[in-house]
Amino acid sequence: MGKLSDEVPVPTAIVPLPPARWVGALSQQLPLPFMSEVDTQPGSLPSLAKALEAVPEHRKPRGFKAHPASGGPVLLIPTLLLLIAAVLCGRRGYGSIAEWGRQLSSQHPELLDALGFAADRRPRTPAAATFFRLMRDMKLRPFQEALQGWVKGVASALHATLPAWQKVGVPEDQVALDGKTVRGASGRREGVEGQPGEGAVHLVAAYAPALQTVLDQVASAGKGHELAAVKLLLGQIDLKGRLITTDALGTQREVCEIVMAGEGDYLLPVDDNQPTLLADIQEAFSPSEDAGAGGADCAAWRGAERPE
Repeated sequence: MGKLSDEVPVPTAIVPLPPARWVGALSQQLPLPFMSEVDTQPGSLPSLAKALEAVPEHRKPRGFKAHPASGGPVLLIPTLLLLIAAVLCGRRGYGSIAEWGRQLSSQHPELLDALGFAADRRPRTPAAATFFRLMRDMKLRPFQEALQGWVKGVASALHATLPAWQKVGVPEDQVALDGKTVRGASGRREGVEGQPGEGAVHLVAAYAPALQTVLDQVASAGKGHELAAVKLLLGQIDLKGRLITTDALGTQREVCEIVMAGEGDYLLPVDDNQPTLLADIQEAFSPSEDAGAGGADCAAWRGAERPE
């Protein structure tokens, strides 16, 4: 193989040409339709209440001493439904969520009927302390899996209603891995110069662009520890038939081995953080002296669009 000539700029990343289904995928991402825009029949979309049935009941009825008019402890699934609906409506904090529930009780009791709250229970909705104890003691992993599974099911159903020409925009098999510090999580314990401190909550998520949905996510000790979280996350999602993408931090032999063992594929960038690997790729994909510049089946660029 010959070296890159002086006329060819040294690229920051060189990868083989992506499959035809990926042409134009990175240029734009069309939004999913709203539920109100889709002609759906009752029961055609997944039920959140049904999905939450997988969340185990952790509360102990023994020792419950409530006023007889309350009718006993509030049911788990209606409470979770009210909690999720309140957060989606912008409520933050257990006191605000409880207040929102009381407003529904007086202004829109039919909504509480739909959520499953008993009409003869007083008060109909939980207090702030009830929400606090529920989330403190609940096993969060089953709750997260139930909620993520429902979101994915709804997104898949909405994506299926898109015209064929819109589905081509973003391939359905792509899963992008990336880590972010939760906004506001480090407000009380910041590091130097405004950087997230030890108290920051950092998550690494597996995101499906076609569904605009997070398939799963795991906590990480911080930006310098994302690689361990990436490998853990890959072990928790179905990799078969999927194309895994991530940033240059995830371009590691172990990551590739996990993806291949799961019968998936990967498309990973190589940057200056791995100079030896980058040099090897440049050598392997450099046009030979006999073939000339047009003989390389590769895409090479430096911050520019891939040439046609």
